Amino acid sequence: MQGWEYNNLVSGGGQAGGGTPPLSAALQPTPQRRQQFTFGIYSTTPPATEPECILQRADEVNAVRRMLSNPNTSAVFLTGEPGVGKSTLAALVYKSIQAMAQVAKEPPLQPRYFVWLSISSFANLPDVIAAILRSINVDTSTFFLLKPEQQIAALVRALRRPHESAFIVLDQFEQLLDPETAQGLVGRGALAAFFEMLQMDLGTSRLLLTSYLSPYGPLNDDEKRVRSYLVSRVSIPEGVSLLLQRGLQGSYEDLSLVWQRCGGHVFALLLVCALVQLSGISLSYLLHAAEYQPLWSGDVTLQTIAALYRHLSPLQTLLLRALALFSEPVPLTGIVTTVTGQYASAHALRFEQELLQLAQLSLVQCSLNEAGTTCYDLHSLLRQYVLAAYLEGNDLQHSEALENMLGLRSPLLEALAGLKPDEPEAREIALANSHLQVAAYYRRLALEQCPPREQRTGLQDVVPLLHAIRHLCLGWRWQEACDLLFDESLHESLMRWGTWNTLMSMYTGMLPPSGLLTRHDEGLVNSHLGLLYARLGEYEQSQLCYERAFSIQQALGDQHDAAVTLVNMGELYRSMGALQQAQTYFEQALLLNRQLAEPDPEIECVALHNLGLLCQTQKQYQQALSYYQQSLKLALRTQERYDIGMIVTNMGMLLYEQGRQVEGLALLFFAVQWRQALQDPTVSTVELFLNTLEQRLGAETFAGLRQAALLQQEQLLSQLFA
Repeated sequence: MQGWEYNNLVSGGGQAGGGTPPLSAALQPTPQRRQQFTFGIYSTTPPATEPECILQRADEVNAVRRMLSNPNTSAVFLTGEPGVGKSTLAALVYKSIQAMAQVAKEPPLQPRYFVWLSISSFANLPDVIAAILRSINVDTSTFFLLKPEQQIAALVRALRRPHESAFIVLDQFEQLLDPETAQGLVGRGALAAFFEMLQMDLGTSRLLLTSYLSPYGPLNDDEKRVRSYLVSRVSIPEGVSLLLQRGLQGSYEDLSLVWQRCGGHVFALLLVCALVQLSGISLSYLLHAAEYQPLWSGDVTLQTIAALYRHLSPLQTLLLRALALFSEPVPLTGIVTTVTGQYASAHALRFEQELLQLAQLSLVQCSLNEAGTTCYDLHSLLRQYVLAAYLEGNDLQHSEALENMLGLRSPLLEALAGLKPDEPEAREIALANSHLQVAAYYRRLALEQCPPREQRTGLQDVVPLLHAIRHLCLGWRWQEACDLLFDESLHESLMRWGTWNTLMSMYTGMLPPSGLLTRHDEGLVNSHLGLLYARLGEYEQSQLCYERAFSIQQALGDQHDAAVTLVNMGELYRSMGALQQAQTYFEQALLLNRQLAEPDPEIECVALHNLGLLCQTQKQYQQALSYYQQSLKLALRTQERYDIGMIVTNMGMLLYEQGRQVEGLALLFFAVQWRQALQDPTVSTVELFLNTLEQRLGAETFAGLRQAALLQQEQLLSQLFA
């Protein structure tokens, strides 16, 4: 039986499914649009590993490959501090296994699918699993409507398929982990269950994950299914080779001294090469001059970044400042818009040339997105420094020269106007102002890329809007972010698609202590959060959110939204099995709604339907049927097509349960047809029931019942829809 919570908390809203996943009116995407993977996966190709510019690290590649080839191993974590080259090593392993699978007669690993997924700071576990399944040719049309444990079970089944094994790299997996405990972040999905899954036998499939730390600790026992490999530093010969490869001139002794002072840290070695090139000084002077001795004390990597930052041109500093604001690789148009405030600019070519020069210095990373467009990103250590030093830099010292060169004053520099580094919260104010420029870019992008609401089928159709909302929150415009979310009906769409973790993270970013909304919207968002927590089985947290929402709504005298919250609280308690308490909440919701000057028929419809479910559970069939009939009349009056499909489904189940099999099947066959026409993914639950019934009764008996049901269907429907 299917119940649902009320989700129409703003004008123009609709409903979403409850006890089972929400209903969805999905349309097929237009053929010419390239579909992205999921929100939070920003790259599906490994970084470049050409021998001309990248150390091949053969010993480490072989060591990791041996771990993965062990039949007792399911997953390997590449761990280590930022900048040691975990992603590059993973890419080398990936391409090594790929090459061996193509040329060796009997390679240790023979995956059919090779999957590379780079994870962003916005990702959650359902995003990641869905991206894996799509990459290995598994249908994900109803994936987000599954419960977390069902999602993981679907992944296990897919990875264990005979002759369809996969080698999967999850790069930057630390984005899903708490940096202190290395355990899963709250609200990012069922990571504890995922970690248990990695310790299972996954057949011949293997996972390779890069992360600062492993949630399992340093496991290297051959009998363990999850292993850990610490990536620390390159050897002296490898380090010297890298420095020479990057054009650094010096004696072997000086090059070895650079390796020693950098501790063999790959990114630090690259930064030293960039510093010598930008500053124009010799390596010997850098190593031995008194003015550069502070560079070699403390954290050499961060000290070198600070020295580099001072040698950048004003325009280069401004470009790095813009890139640091993004949490994903961004195309040139995004950088141009953020820097100039103009979507198209005559300076685009100049910016591109500067970015390519920075990329040659390894200060900027280049990659291709799903559409084949070049995107730019910063290394995490460089982004960390730029954000920390946001009120410093050559672009601020030479802002007038930059203004003359660009022919305008950059909005990023305007965002910093009048702020002094020593003022309290000056940096935070500057960053907030700057994030608004990024939000403006994504809102412009949404106008180009997001289909009309009725044609949206999943997160790939609203990615720019989601980024705009996040950057509005980072810009302290929480109310504007909330308004955009509801104006675009994202509260309904994300609920319908089952992408609850994504919606939950946006809501929590708007509420205290992170954000600040009007009291009305604070109550509204808390009510929505209660619904989401209930969907994820976190009933205690759901109850707290509902109580908070109801308290706010009562204080405001908002009877309509209070009635909505009561309906949802009733559905929460119904799903928990507390039927009497659920009934009380449904009846209170009906009472409040009927006291309104204009009662909301949707509230009435949902409450009556869910009261019908309660009666059906208690085998009070006649009363349940009466509630369903009243609910259906309201749904027909409001033309809520998803509601109609849900109600008729449960009426059919009720009649079948009563022993009125022919009548029940007549309604179920109609409900399947109705919901299929709406492209409702939850229709699969009814289809499964009918398929199971056919197997139990036998094809001949079921065919007879079907024929009898179809003969009665027209008369029965005419009575219901009269």
